Amino acid sequence: MHGAKVVLGITLITLAAQLPMQAVEDDLVWVEGEAAVASNAKSHPWYSEAIKRDMLSGDNWLSTFDGPEEVIARYEVTMAKAGSYTLWLRMNPIAAKVAWRVGDHAWAEVDASKALDQVNLANDNKPDLRFVAWVNGGKVDVPAGKIAIEIKFHSDLNHHGALDCFVLAAKTFHPNGKTKPGSKLGGADPGWWTFEPEHDEFTSASKFTLRGLNEKRAGESGPLKTKGSAITLGNGTPVRFWAVNAGAPTDQGQADYLAARLAKNGFNLTRIHGAVFDRSGADPKAIDLKHLDAIHYAVKAYAEQGIYVHLSTYFPLWLQLKDSDGITDGPLGKNPFALLLIDSTFQDLYKAWLKTVLTTKNPYTGMSLAADPAVGFVEIQNEDSFFFWTFNPENVGKGPWRQLEQKFATWADARYGSRAKVLAAWKNATNPADTSDHLGVVGAYDMTAAGYNQADPGRQARIRDQVRFLAQLQRDFYATMRSYINKDLGFNGLVTASNWTTADNRQLGFIERWTYTGTDVIDRHGYFGGKHEGDNSGWSVRAGHTYEDKAAVLDPTDTPLGYFQFAGKPHILTEVAWNKPNRFVADADLLLSSYGALQGVAGSFLFATSSGEWNSEGSSNWQFMMPSAFGQSPAAALQFRRGDLTPAPVVVREVVTSEDLFTFKAGGFIEGQNADFRIGEAPKAASVATASTFDPLTYFVGRVERTVDDHSAKPVATNLSPFIDRNAKTVRSATGQLTWNWGAGFVTVNSPKSQAVTGFLSKAGTVKLGDVTITSTNDYGTIHVISLDGLPLATSKQILVQSFTEEKHTGWQTNNGTIVDIGHAPIQVKDITATVTFANFAGLKATSLDGHGYLQGDAAIVEGSLTLPKNALYVLITR
Repeated sequence: MHGAKVVLGITLITLAAQLPMQAVEDDLVWVEGEAAVASNAKSHPWYSEAIKRDMLSGDNWLSTFDGPEEVIARYEVTMAKAGSYTLWLRMNPIAAKVAWRVGDHAWAEVDASKALDQVNLANDNKPDLRFVAWVNGGKVDVPAGKIAIEIKFHSDLNHHGALDCFVLAAKTFHPNGKTKPGSKLGGADPGWWTFEPEHDEFTSASKFTLRGLNEKRAGESGPLKTKGSAITLGNGTPVRFWAVNAGAPTDQGQADYLAARLAKNGFNLTRIHGAVFDRSGADPKAIDLKHLDAIHYAVKAYAEQGIYVHLSTYFPLWLQLKDSDGITDGPLGKNPFALLLIDSTFQDLYKAWLKTVLTTKNPYTGMSLAADPAVGFVEIQNEDSFFFWTFNPENVGKGPWRQLEQKFATWADARYGSRAKVLAAWKNATNPADTSDHLGVVGAYDMTAAGYNQADPGRQARIRDQVRFLAQLQRDFYATMRSYINKDLGFNGLVTASNWTTADNRQLGFIERWTYTGTDVIDRHGYFGGKHEGDNSGWSVRAGHTYEDKAAVLDPTDTPLGYFQFAGKPHILTEVAWNKPNRFVADADLLLSSYGALQGVAGSFLFATSSGEWNSEGSSNWQFMMPSAFGQSPAAALQFRRGDLTPAPVVVREVVTSEDLFTFKAGGFIEGQNADFRIGEAPKAASVATASTFDPLTYFVGRVERTVDDHSAKPVATNLSPFIDRNAKTVRSATGQLTWNWGAGFVTVNSPKSQAVTGFLSKAGTVKLGDVTITSTNDYGTIHVISLDGLPLATSKQILVQSFTEEKHTGWQTNNGTIVDIGHAPIQVKDITATVTFANFAGLKATSLDGHGYLQGDAAIVEGSLTLPKNALYVLITR
């Protein structure tokens, strides 16, 4: 075993000395930024000194500000052996231009947009330039012996640049803040423990893995199919998806690591969600080939772990319209809201992008993405619609809006037979834009109940026809695009339309959902969270923001768990998350797994990660790689995918006609809140108002669906009184396996193979389930007991006890609801204080496991009672 040694003032670390499970030849060189042998950097008292030095690996960095236009720092490193190495830099990524070279090779630019593990270093916590993050600089072949490395800073903004350290790694490097491989930061607060597991080497020593739930290679029996409301594998086997928005890492080693971690924790589907077009030049059809290559490799990596891919490559917020796009009188410089649904020129651009993505041969598999059955889904567009608040003339643009008015005129004249009959049907309600070949179109507000109810009868008739026209146009576009993707591009998997909400879900929500029936699967998004306000609070967490902790278990109707389904179609949620900051997030995975299974939802996609590393800083609303989320996936995924909970029968089925739908006679569409960041664009409309004809607690009893123009369908209206008790504040599933007590704030799961409680544990008291009794003095948390071998818990020979309370980053500080410091590595987890008592405890033995399932220590079972270790997510029970 080699130790660390100093070479020319630079720390040289052999990975094998820190990670005993790594091969000896896997060397890693760690170089401090301040150890340059030569540099023309200009230090600055604000940028360079007014920082949290304890967040830097050597308590210092090399930095420059308001200095030369081009700063070069030179380093001398002694390499133990020749080989191909990846350069990682822990540098300032904000508006940064950084390049590097070895010896006299050509300069290689660093892509700072792919930064990982970003930390605010400002000692006043202001979100300015003073950040540091890990960035993958690329690969280089180096000889053995002494080499020279130069790093160049040439940013435009104040000529700034900073380097904490850099690494040359022969194999996959796992960034973890300032921590060197094998090191621990420690420093837990009283009553908490630091969560710092080693990187997973995926050895047989791990005591559990869910990799066996997946196919050897995703799609090995052919493309995914649909069968009624279910999705099946190519061989017809029904499949449920425990999924995540995971992206396409640019580093191939990181992609392999992420894929392996996801498979081990029970995931069988990822959503690659990101722009593929290249908007840097004048060619509007250009594709970002580097990103496409990353997608290609990610598909290969995921597929080899039995993980399918859902491709999401277009979102209006990812681009602004340019002259070179060729859209006549388009909204130049703005996001192209609704443009894909209207303009044929833009549709041709979109088709060109999609054709390149789907038909280019993947060099890592030898197949195009269209031909690869591991690509399970193609999503037409993300979060856009005619029926959201973004639909107005200013956003859509003068030219496209006029196109829409012309299409409306053609549609209305055909519907009624003549313009005179159109006006008669509308009681002569006119619009200033009306001409012989145009009929004026109104924006989203007029289509909401609030706007519609202010209109006179003639104008109301006109609005109803506009809604019908827009819905048919939107649905026809999705159906046409589905045909193009399947027939023209040769994709044999499943196509989804969009996934958005509307300006008024009671009036327009199911109309939006109806438009998705032009494709294979119905999709939507859902987020849960409390108040969070401040600059850019829609997508970031910063000092100075105000927020509130909010517990989902206190109000089931205030969550995105209910799904109003279109009968006969599979349903998925491609984005779902419990937003942060929030103490109360440990219930998310169990609730999604349990109520998704109850309602027959085909898959939930948790949001989001692009890395297999634990999140070591807290600047994002949607940090999924945390012990509260990813760490809670194994039991939740197993329960969901294995079918441990019985799907509920249809408890409410509404049978309506399309005429009912488009005349607003089929209202009452309610699904609970969607705390998405874009909802801030909307007026404070009552889109989730309570309908007198529908109890939103129905979703927690069983399946809720609606049919449209299905004359063979029969309405269902179950008596809900045996299941819903508003006095006791409880709702019980029709299967009897789930009970939600929103008065005390806890949920129980009770099935033969899976039993759990989540929420305010101390208030729940002694929770007696079928085979286990759970007690805890923790204020809040989740305890999940599940069979690993598929036998009922009463006889299972291998049981996982998964538990969790709360988490935070070290240094997290608040003052009366205002964030003072978002914290930094390491993650801390609150001690669990709980016991699990087994009814049949003969022969039971217990072992605590670390965050990757490796042995951590013994745990005792005394007379059937297991006291959970305070510092472990998992306990393995064997019989």
